[in-house]
Amino acid sequence: MKTHGKCVFVFLTGDIMNNSLSLSKLIPVSLVLFSSFFGAGNLLFPPLFGYLSGSNLNIATLGFCITGVGLPILGVLAIAMTGGNDLTEVAAPVNIAYAKIIMFVSSMSIGPLFAIPRTAAFSYEIGIKPLFGTTEPWQLALYSALYFAFSYYVANNPSKVLNWLGKVLTPALLVCLVILFVKVLLAPSFTPGAPQGEYLNAPFLKGFQEGYNTMDLLASFLFGAATLTTIKTFGIENKKMLIRACLWAGLITAGLLAFIYYFLGYAGAEAHRYLSGEFSNGAGILVATAHEYLGSGGTLILSAIIILACLTTSIGLIAAISDYFHLLFNKKLSKQTFGILIALLSFSLSNFGLDMIIKMAIPILCFLYPVMIALALLNVFGFGGNKRVFRCTMWIVTLFAIVEGLKAAAIPVPMESILSSVPLYDEGFGWFTAAVMGAAVGVIWDRMKGATE
Repeated sequence: MKTHGKCVFVFLTGDIMNNSLSLSKLIPVSLVLFSSFFGAGNLLFPPLFGYLSGSNLNIATLGFCITGVGLPILGVLAIAMTGGNDLTEVAAPVNIAYAKIIMFVSSMSIGPLFAIPRTAAFSYEIGIKPLFGTTEPWQLALYSALYFAFSYYVANNPSKVLNWLGKVLTPALLVCLVILFVKVLLAPSFTPGAPQGEYLNAPFLKGFQEGYNTMDLLASFLFGAATLTTIKTFGIENKKMLIRACLWAGLITAGLLAFIYYFLGYAGAEAHRYLSGEFSNGAGILVATAHEYLGSGGTLILSAIIILACLTTSIGLIAAISDYFHLLFNKKLSKQTFGILIALLSFSLSNFGLDMIIKMAIPILCFLYPVMIALALLNVFGFGGNKRVFRCTMWIVTLFAIVEGLKAAAIPVPMESILSSVPLYDEGFGWFTAAVMGAAVGVIWDRMKGATE
């Protein structure tokens, strides 16, 4: 069925006040979605890609924003398209068992295995450790215990989540960031360094891949379900209205994220004026930036930025994953119990430290991202429920995703000489070529079957 451009425009920009969220309700919902996304990875990686991309900052930022902003919003819309809060519906057309396994692995990765522990480790390394001046293990353990106790408390008090995330923590975080950004923009003329490594010849693709590290696409399915549930509490049940409200909340969130990513990247590129050497992540660049532009008070302001950003993400993830696991495991355990288990596992892993958490996450992300991107695209582009298209696409994408994970883990890949003949394979995007081919085969198969049925 064809949709005229005017109809699409009316659907996307129709009266937000008519049978939908008023602006006074939409903004807090958008801030909750933004604050849930914006956390450790969002502060860690933009300064680094800015520092490394140098004069290629703009094109690298574009690539980063596609995976760090565009794809997460796509994930939110994919959930809105299903109309429910059961994440397995996103991948159910492939196979129910496949959907449950993929969503469980994704939720564990964005939850207690990597993303949540990373928020505590990162906020300690940058926000708390400099205040002590020492590196005793008990300090991280004590901080993590207090950090996750607070996160669990807020996450399991739903009436307080909107207040804390949308009305207190997020505005405070934005104020801290604005202070830093204004100082950077008022600095001497922008003097980026020469692009380094892959940012010299392929800044867009490198920026695109760096966006994986935010893990926001994986989180988008969880946060999309939570956003959908929140919107429904305002009495909105019509599917078109739900999708429209999610779209507007997503656009507001995307604008805030893109703005912050660019200026964090800008600060990183500008850091060549007073920094030199190599950095494994953006933490050191952030510290140096705060010291350069904010002086002795820079550490305190940076600490506030880090702790607030990480707390908001930790709270949002614990709440969303607890809700999903409660459904996934047929309500055998309460949401509160899942929240405790997630907080305890996150506390344990956070004590391994930031560098180890980042290192362990990379192979899993290289496997999960192609799978989740393909699932989001299939749902948003109207193939939801089409088993033939889903199966032809997702089985082959999953195979290529496994290969990408093995490569990232430095494990030899069987028949790599054959796989390297696939367009974009050497650049790490062979899965995309396979996805397009698989979807085309699925569409042809579906039309042939439909003609004979």
